[in-house]
Amino acid sequence: MRTPMSTQPGPATPSLTTHFEPYVSVEKAAEYLDVAPKTLLEKARKGEVPAYPWGNGMRKIWRFKISQLDEWMKRKLHSDRRPPLSERKGFQ
Repeated sequence: MRTPMSTQPGPATPSLTTHFEPYVSVEKAAEYLDVAPKTLLEKARKGEVPAYPWGNGMRKIWRFKISQLDEWMKRKLHSDRRPPLSERKGFQ
C-alpha cells in the first residue's frame, strides 16, 4: 500500500550535497601562497607542505587543497621564530 505524499513540512533531512573542495595544481596553489611553483614543488617533495602526489613513476603530478595550505600557512605565521635583527640583544 502506498502512502500519500504530505504537503506538510517534514523533519529536516541532511542535504545530499556536501562541501566539495577540488584539488588544485601547483600553479594555482603557488599563486595562492605567492611563491614560485618550483619552490612549492620542492616543499611538497620534502613533505613540508600538505600535498598529494598523483602517479607511481619518478615524475609525480602534485595537487593541493587550498584550505590545507591556508591552515599550514597560519601555523607557520604563528610559530616560534627567530626575532628580527633589530629585536636581538646586542644589535646596534
